Amino acid sequence: MSRKKSKRINGGEGWSFNAAEDKPATRRNTGSRIIRLRMEKRKGKPTTILYDMEGVPDMKGLARQLKNLVSAGGTTKNDRIEVQGEHRDRFRVYLNDEGYDVKG
Repeated sequence: MSRKKSKRINGGEGWSFNAAEDKPATRRNTGSRIIRLRMEKRKGKPTTILYDMEGVPDMKGLARQLKNLVSAGGTTKNDRIEVQGEHRDRFRVYLNDEGYDVKG
């Protein structure tokens, strides 16, 4: 018995789908969404910091997604997201895919 895979499509907020191909066609631009990245050393260990986040509606939700992406710990405080480890390159790619402009 072989199971047939379902063609379930989970469309997130801001996506439009091309019905003929069942895949995302475009990402809607929702205004200026800028995030700045930097890396600091704390007690000799690298920490990736995201700050000056304009247009981020749910900062705690974004922090959770980023920490899960790199399997690392972190925190949200003082309008900043701090994630343990050096992850600027991976965050830059992920945030660009999500529609954010990343600087730093």
